[in-house]
Amino acid sequence: MKKTRIIAILAVASMALTACGAGKDAIKIESTEKSVDTITVSDADMLTCILSAAGETQFDSGRDSIIDSISEDLEAMAVAKAMGIELDEEEKTQSKGLRAQFASANGGYAAYEKYLKKNNSSIEFYNMLGEASIYHTKLDEKIAEEQGDVTVTDEEISKYYNDKYMRAKHILVEKPAEGEEPAEGEKQGEELAKELLERAKSGEDFDALIAEYSTDPGSESNPDGYVFTEGEMVKPFEETVKGLKENEFGICESDYGYHVILRLPLPEMDEERKATAESAAIEAKKDKAFEDLKAKYGISVTISDEIKNVKYEDLSDKMKAIPKTEQQQYGM
Repeated sequence: MKKTRIIAILAVASMALTACGAGKDAIKIESTEKSVDTITVSDADMLTCILSAAGETQFDSGRDSIIDSISEDLEAMAVAKAMGIELDEEEKTQSKGLRAQFASANGGYAAYEKYLKKNNSSIEFYNMLGEASIYHTKLDEKIAEEQGDVTVTDEEISKYYNDKYMRAKHILVEKPAEGEEPAEGEKQGEELAKELLERAKSGEDFDALIAEYSTDPGSESNPDGYVFTEGEMVKPFEETVKGLKENEFGICESDYGYHVILRLPLPEMDEERKATAESAAIEAKKDKAFEDLKAKYGISVTISDEIKNVKYEDLSDKMKAIPKTEQQQYGM
């Protein structure tokens, strides 16, 4: 199971949104077990939480990981309750620490509660998130206890590496700033990316195109391309690479800009890559145990398209009146 919790990615900004209607379910967790109540998260609660955790500058790039983290914690809570796992009084008290972190990072309880109320949200939502995180930890411990030491063979490691890892180079073309006009004859953004794609397909040296046009600072330190597995790249990039054959070009758009991509054959699995793949293969076995439990108890999750696709530019100015701590007010 993923180890990132919402409590671990808390930052210091908070806003809200009007693009999604109040009262809609951003996330719904259901179970076929009668003993497990349906868990719903409203748009307002979800959005104020995403924005509080990611902040203004990382809203678009951080949105997906925060949604995944929250939904997985809530799924884990549903599974744990179906299994009869409970929190003791000390753990219930501990769960309120997340609420305190969000409040202290956003002007204190009074200011943050007032802000949430204005945006049809409630600080009590963070109590549930805190409890879900603790349920998640207890479920992980239960699974680990039942599984014992999880190991994988060399054959399993090799299969995991070849099945799950990918290698790709890309040209990152940033989107032009709002209102920015290109010089006469100059191409920008999507138009430039499409032109570079055609030039690459026609046989131009892709490394030379990367050196001249890419704005990705990581390309220089990864001259042979990025070797990665699921969840390590932004989703549009990962999904595009998955859909390409080796030595095939493709293009996609992400929050970072436009990516002109060349998928490459995987390099041989050296000792460093073997160690990384081994850890990932072990985690995959643990993930399967979680997925099996979700299936056993009929746990399903629904995430609204509005939440998955919302961007910072969709935010209402009215909703950007963020309570600030003293450090934020004075730029500390």
